Amino acid sequence: MTEAGGNPIEGMQGGEYAETLASAMAGLADMFDHIMEDAESAARNSDVALGFSLFRQDMLPVFQGVQDHGLQLAENIQVGAGEVALNDVQSAEVYETPWESHRAINTP
Repeated sequence: MTEAGGNPIEGMQGGEYAETLASAMAGLADMFDHIMEDAESAARNSDVALGFSLFRQDMLPVFQGVQDHGLQLAENIQVGAGEVALNDVQSAEVYETPWESHRAINTP
């Protein structure tokens, strides 16, 4: 890589894509919980029902963590893009083009 910088528009689009994905995953933990609850109640064997219950208990925090990370990722990408845009605006206020510098030198 030979340059540094960021494109705030692409960053915001990436944040929107991440937010869409996170929103789609928002019901993932609840859906998993309901599916496992149904499987547990449909099990005709108490050992199988216990297995579903233990699996549900172990994995539900994992599904909740995936949801939380997805939402945090979307927020971080959008905040980063906003900071790049803010930096561009602040830098533009003090940036002088070569033509502006030339005028300053030739002004008495």
